[in-house]
Amino acid sequence: MKTLPLAAALLAGVRVAAADPGELIVREQVPAGPIASAPGLGGEIQAGWGGAHAEAIGGLSAQALFFDRLTIAAGVQYDVGSTRPSATASFVIVDASAHPIGVLAAVAYKPEGLTEPDGEIESTLAVSRRIGAGFATASVTFGADLDAAHHDGEAAASAIEPVSQNAAVGGVARVRDGLGSSTDLGARWDSLFGAVARGRLGTYTLTAVGGGEAVGQVMGGTKLGVLGMLALGAWF
Repeated sequence: MKTLPLAAALLAGVRVAAADPGELIVREQVPAGPIASAPGLGGEIQAGWGGAHAEAIGGLSAQALFFDRLTIAAGVQYDVGSTRPSATASFVIVDASAHPIGVLAAVAYKPEGLTEPDGEIESTLAVSRRIGAGFATASVTFGADLDAAHHDGEAAASAIEPVSQNAAVGGVARVRDGLGSSTDLGARWDSLFGAVARGRLGTYTLTAVGGGEAVGQVMGGTKLGVLGMLALGAWF
């Protein structure tokens, strides 16, 4: 019975994002972009195509924001030919709404990592800044298996600028590297970049990313291709 007050307190701390559409339109995480705190209680489904890898990409996640700072998320991502579930906890150390620079730290567990077939723990640090009505975020991530034999790194950045209460535009970029480990990327590194357009209708958001991706091939040279992604989110 002692767990009931704690559960009630956690549920009471979930912030309703739909009450602030201006914040939702700029602060929801961009597909393939830096990690961000959840706008409230909800989830997202993603689908797309990466031309350099010549493979479909996609994902599904459920997220909840507690006490306006702690996000708990669970999801599954389909990338470079594999399906990878994950569980993530992130915490807003400094809120960009109240300070010039926001800081968020996150830890994720993946039973199968990018270079770690036996599981991976990822640590991420993200910084964000309000730029007028818009929002910019950058993050760095380091992932390793439990015995630190295999590892990989990632850096990502995004910026979103509202053009109306229910629409925004921006951009996203990401680079991943095996850091010397053998990698399921089928490459030494890969990267993507694209323009972002986002719209909001009621409790739903639709985000489109269009651009390109590049793959640094193991035997040398770089392979290029087009990138297209769509993400549908619902927040309450």
